[in-house]
Amino acid sequence: MIERSIIEAAAELRRAGEELVVATVVAVRGSAYRRPGARMILAKDRWVAGAVSGGCLEGDILKTGWWRTEAGQPVVLTYDSAVDPDADDEEIRAGLGLGCHGVVDVMIERDPQAGVDPLTFAAGCMRDQVRGAVVTVFRSTDRRYPVGLRGAVRPDESTAGDASLVALLERELVAALAAGESSVHERELAGGAIEVLVEAFVPPPRLFVLGTGYDAVPVVDFARHLGWEVIVVGETASAPTRQRFARADLVVFAPLGDVMAHVDASDRSAVVIMNHRYDRDVECLDAMLETRAAYLGVLGPRRRTARMLGELGLADSEVWSRLHAPVGLELGAETPSEIALAIVAEVQATFGRAPATPLREHVGPIHVGSLQLVGAPS
Repeated sequence: MIERSIIEAAAELRRAGEELVVATVVAVRGSAYRRPGARMILAKDRWVAGAVSGGCLEGDILKTGWWRTEAGQPVVLTYDSAVDPDADDEEIRAGLGLGCHGVVDVMIERDPQAGVDPLTFAAGCMRDQVRGAVVTVFRSTDRRYPVGLRGAVRPDESTAGDASLVALLERELVAALAAGESSVHERELAGGAIEVLVEAFVPPPRLFVLGTGYDAVPVVDFARHLGWEVIVVGETASAPTRQRFARADLVVFAPLGDVMAHVDASDRSAVVIMNHRYDRDVECLDAMLETRAAYLGVLGPRRRTARMLGELGLADSEVWSRLHAPVGLELGAETPSEIALAIVAEVQATFGRAPATPLREHVGPIHVGSLQLVGAPS
């Protein structure tokens, strides 16, 4: 998934007529800070947005990325940050990965607008609230599939780029659309071998904040900082309310039926009900339970939500398994900002299918490797 800030930064550079260079992590072996699909953008003289590591690789890419791509062809660089486990501190500091014990392949290319441009493609997926998948060749000994060749698909079965590449990786592309996860694959072919990155482009979460109180402001701010799309829903239109939520993508004062339609049109929608007015919260809960929202949270004590469900005739129903009420993770939060952090963190954990437990309790690698050898010579 390409970060929203990268999509917006690339569009701004192009509007200004500036050429750009895109660096993409295409494969990882061992431990690394970022996974395949992570990107950074640089202009001729500066870093613009994104990152491909925790700060270990960006300096080299900034120094060399522009001249390495002068010929117009993509270049794949391999950064080996593995160090001997018995190495001393000085040797570890000298390693690019500061002792991460990982090997990272980064493809650098000058403004990839020919064929399938992943930045434009991702922007379209975000705009249309649909998923997409892109396959990129980053190593090849087969002349039919040069490095940088791409193909793309969307759920409506429309394809773009190299049709032969799309057909060759059709199964992997379909899997990426379904799971929303990227992966790396190697294929042995009659004319040689290729390694490809199959990327899932999933629109960022779309958060609907139903309520315009002062405590909703940090919820909006946290979500926007993460690159989510945020829509604030109020009852009565007013200039102060719009100004208070200036960071939101949209502030609407619309019937709940219209809001329901937008929730259902979203790829990943989260709804947080926090009006601080009981009758309005009942009305909102009744409406939102009819939607396909992937996350539905209600601010306030459990007994308050139970009372609302009772009034809706749902006291003994299974809707409790769907509700996050009280909303948020237990973080010891008291202030509005702390509560907002707990709410946004729970939404992230839900969409990330993560248990929200301390990483120190996690056994094994944080990220599961995805390099696969797929298929037979053809």
